[in-house]
Amino acid sequence: MSEEFLRVAKQEVSDDIAEIGNLLKECFDDSGISQNAVKIEKHIHKLKGLAPMMGQTEIGDIAATVDTLLKLVISGKSIPDVFQTIKKSHQFMHNAINDVKSDYDSLKNDLNKKYSVFLSLK
Repeated sequence: MSEEFLRVAKQEVSDDIAEIGNLLKECFDDSGISQNAVKIEKHIHKLKGLAPMMGQTEIGDIAATVDTLLKLVISGKSIPDVFQTIKKSHQFMHNAINDVKSDYDSLKNDLNKKYSVFLSLK
């Protein structure tokens, strides 16, 4: 990938992560996520595709999991503790794009364990 592509992609990924953070400020619990799920999912879906293209596979992987959960919320399913999950995932993505060490394996294992029933529906 060209340096210009990587620069622009990193800025777009950073902007989407920041926008998710802004949307999360409007949420205080799972019902807040339900009310903002469509808006948040739009940014998560973009991260799912763009982050791996610029070498941020861990961000893309976490985004893919959150994307699945948000699509279930949008369809009317109740996902337990989704607010905290999205907050943790957002913090991980924010840290990762800013080169702050985060424990990807622990987060991924927690998501898989906590939501295995829901993730198997995709």
